[in-house]
Amino acid sequence: MSQPDFLRHVASRVISPNSLDLKRLDDVRRLLAAAEAKYKFSSYGGDPKKLVNYLLSPDFTELTFILGTDLTKKLLEEIIKDYDYQEIKDAAKKILEEIDGYTEMEDKDAVITYKRGL
Repeated sequence: MSQPDFLRHVASRVISPNSLDLKRLDDVRRLLAAAEAKYKFSSYGGDPKKLVNYLLSPDFTELTFILGTDLTKKLLEEIIKDYDYQEIKDAAKKILEEIDGYTEMEDKDAVITYKRGL
C-alpha cells in the first residue's frame, strides 16, 4: 500500500490557520519544508521510512516547541493512524510516551532530591 505524504496528507490536517496563529503557522511551514528537503521523507520522490529519522531528530523537537504539547500529540496520533510502517508508528509512540511522561511529571507536585556522592 502507498504511504501518505507527511506534509500534504498528514501534517496539513493537523496544522492549519484554525490551530495556530499566522506567525507560528509560517514558522511551522518553514521548518517542515526544510525538514522534508533535509530528511527526504516525501512520498513523492523520497522515502517515507525516513520520517523516523526526522521524528527522532532535534529538528522535530524544535517543531514541538512551536506546536505545543496538544498539537504535537495530535500530529503524532495522526502519524500512528495513517502509516503502515511499524518503524514510523514506533517512533511516534515513543515520542508520545515521552510527552505524556513529561506532562505527568509537570502535573504533579513532584520534588526531586539529588544525593551527592560521598
